[in-house]
Amino acid sequence: MIEISDQHVQALARSFLSLRPAKSFATQITPRVGASDEAALRVFLWASAICHSTKGSLRGYYRGNFYNGWDYLLRAFCSAAEESETIVSPNSIKRISGGELVDLLKGYATDTQVSVSDADRRAEILNECAIQLEEKFFGTVHELLKRSSNKIGGPHGAYSQLALLDAFQDPLKKKSSAFLATVHFSGLWTINDHENVLPMMDYHRMRLLCRTGCVLIQDTELRQALAFQKAIPLEIEEKIRSVCAQVCTDVVTITGIPMFEFDILLWAHARSCCRNYPVCVGGKPENASFYQYIGEEFNDQCVFQSWCSGFRDSAIREIWEPVVKTEHY
Repeated sequence: MIEISDQHVQALARSFLSLRPAKSFATQITPRVGASDEAALRVFLWASAICHSTKGSLRGYYRGNFYNGWDYLLRAFCSAAEESETIVSPNSIKRISGGELVDLLKGYATDTQVSVSDADRRAEILNECAIQLEEKFFGTVHELLKRSSNKIGGPHGAYSQLALLDAFQDPLKKKSSAFLATVHFSGLWTINDHENVLPMMDYHRMRLLCRTGCVLIQDTELRQALAFQKAIPLEIEEKIRSVCAQVCTDVVTITGIPMFEFDILLWAHARSCCRNYPVCVGGKPENASFYQYIGEEFNDQCVFQSWCSGFRDSAIREIWEPVVKTEHY
């Protein structure tokens, strides 16, 4: 019912071999924080802990540049740290309320559109995360990373350390990978086992891999349910998500491109070029991030168009990511 198309995975790999990140790629992914290294690491952790279901809820301008979703969320916490490291200390975060969290998200941007219906729950996640950071790692992210010995895999690696925090217990480790990517591109910590990096599997990536034909949805009823954005059983979502994660791993194996680089560009393409109005029919990107990340202008054609199944078949192009209630992504 849900299968991988090796032919399309090979095509995706060839397409990525023709892409190059912009020179500013790292600083676009992780803004440099005018605060101590520990404060910076903390804001990366707090933002990652609540980086689920952000679509449409966070929008605004920081220093004249427009950001939404994860990019906005990360910059909100970075800006708070630059105002005062006390704001992002474990002592403050373990007490933050839903209303205070919304104030933080609104307080440093202009022309904001912040709509967080579950602010109290997100504050609760942050409270628990800060308390557990104090209990297990003396309140410092440096200690968490130190225990990892510059590795992310294995019984003592960063993934295992992060899993001691309730916010990071997703079996596919999306939030953990988001945190580690942010730390990696900040230059504040070195990873010695990049082969163990996992993809940040979320709804954007699932949508793109299904629409391009890398993941085949063979069941007609399931394909229609996805196209009409109907709720589907959790076990089906888990299957799609795990198959999509395998595609990402396969592409990285084929190309030798670092997982963080490949994964972020895939995510950026999905939200820029293949969302509500795919560029192959809409004629322009909905979000500028993909082309900013590769330092090029949109040239009127999707980079996957020559082989993409969705370009040729509207029924496949209409597939959406699974609709489920989750705090994992």
